[in-house]
Amino acid sequence: MSDKKKDALDSLIDFIFSDDTPVSPEDEGDLDIFKDAIQQAEARLAKSRLERARAGAFSNNMSSNVSNFDMERAKRRYDRAKAGDATAGLTLAARFGDGSMDGDLEAILEDLAELEDEDNDNEEN
Repeated sequence: MSDKKKDALDSLIDFIFSDDTPVSPEDEGDLDIFKDAIQQAEARLAKSRLERARAGAFSNNMSSNVSNFDMERAKRRYDRAKAGDATAGLTLAARFGDGSMDGDLEAILEDLAELEDEDNDNEEN
C-alpha cells in the first residue's frame, strides 16, 4: 500500500473514532455511501487479483524443458486417449488456453510430457 493510501486510511480511521456521538437513523444515508464505497473497493481489489492471476497463469514467459521426443511420445499417448483407448491411462479435462485449439493441444502435450518425465524420475529413485 502506498504512503498516500496509508495516510488516507489513517485519516478515515481517525475521523470515524473522533466522534463519540452515537449513530442515529439520520446517519443511515451516510452509512450507505460508506458501504457502497467499501463494496466498490472490494470489487476493484477482486478484479485486480483476477487480472494478476490471469496474467500469471497465461503468461508467455513459461519456460519449457520438454524435449521434442517427449512431446512426440506425449502426442501419441494423447491421440490414444482421445481415440478412447483406456490403456492410455489418461483422463482429459477442459483447459483454459490461449483460445486456440493448437494452443490448448500444445499446453496439454507439454503438461503430459512433464508428468511422464516426473513419473520416470520417481521410478528411478
